[in-house]
Amino acid sequence: MKKNIIALAIASAIAAPVVMADAPTVYGQINMSIDAVTDAGMTVGSNASRFGIKGSEDLGNGLKAVYKIEWEADIAGGTGATTGASALKDRNAYAGLAGSFGTVLMGRHDTPMKMAQPTDTFNDGFGDNKPMGGKLGMAGAAGEVRAANVLAYVSPSFGGVTIAAAGVSPDVVGKDTALTNAYSIAAMYGSTKSGLFLSGAYNAFDAKLTGTKTYTEMRLAAQYAVAGLMGNVTYFSADDGISGDAASEGSTIQMNLSYEMGDITPKIKYSMVDYKAAGSDGSSLGLGLDYAMGKKTTAYVEYVAMDKNMATTFSAGKDSSAVSVGLLHKF
Repeated sequence: MKKNIIALAIASAIAAPVVMADAPTVYGQINMSIDAVTDAGMTVGSNASRFGIKGSEDLGNGLKAVYKIEWEADIAGGTGATTGASALKDRNAYAGLAGSFGTVLMGRHDTPMKMAQPTDTFNDGFGDNKPMGGKLGMAGAAGEVRAANVLAYVSPSFGGVTIAAAGVSPDVVGKDTALTNAYSIAAMYGSTKSGLFLSGAYNAFDAKLTGTKTYTEMRLAAQYAVAGLMGNVTYFSADDGISGDAASEGSTIQMNLSYEMGDITPKIKYSMVDYKAAGSDGSSLGLGLDYAMGKKTTAYVEYVAMDKNMATTFSAGKDSSAVSVGLLHKF
């Protein structure tokens, strides 16, 4: 759920002056909201609030060592008036080398499929790609997989085209363990910041990870952004490789549209899900408005509605909705 692919993040890190090479950067964001959900009342929520440390070291001859460790923090942790501890969840964490050849990483990281997503205007909220993806795909993530035990490569840009590939091995080591028990590949053209962006990606998880047969996923995306207007469409499909249909199999199409007008950005998102096993279709709609209070602070209001066929419906068996009023601050 990111606007920039890893190649851009790495490029930013390795571009730091040599005098700052040994000084790590602390960064993060706090995303809090008041949420009202069908049949669930009202509460305060933390939406993937997170912090991390990243940096690089100049090794000479155009070579850099790069690193990053990031965690999600449940800022709203606890129950009611209690003071329960905020739980930390692992996010991207890696060490690697970067140079004219591209970037090689080892650790835990978004798969190339996740890296290749276009802009998600409802990122981290009820209208995020995962819930509006209808729980399809591995772990119900609709292609938004962050994998452990990753060896990844991201190429330099060749005429605007970037290639990313990653191999994943399981946590439990055995005689059949390999760096490609799961793999993800993606090709991306352009930038999600402006102009045309195109991407295609493929994931495969073999029986060592699934316990049955090879599970495959495919994603295609297109986006265009100009003069504050941004629109994109993403197609995703998942197949578990077994003759009988599973609840996580099917396909989805998600569409985003937003228009930045000074400090105000209205946005809309629509998702259609085809459930292979159930033989039914689900749909969801997101409407929202962002207000930039400063360079690093955004206030927002979002409304997300899901029909009764959506696997991620807020109230099982009937149409449901959620309203969020929130504040996002980045540092």
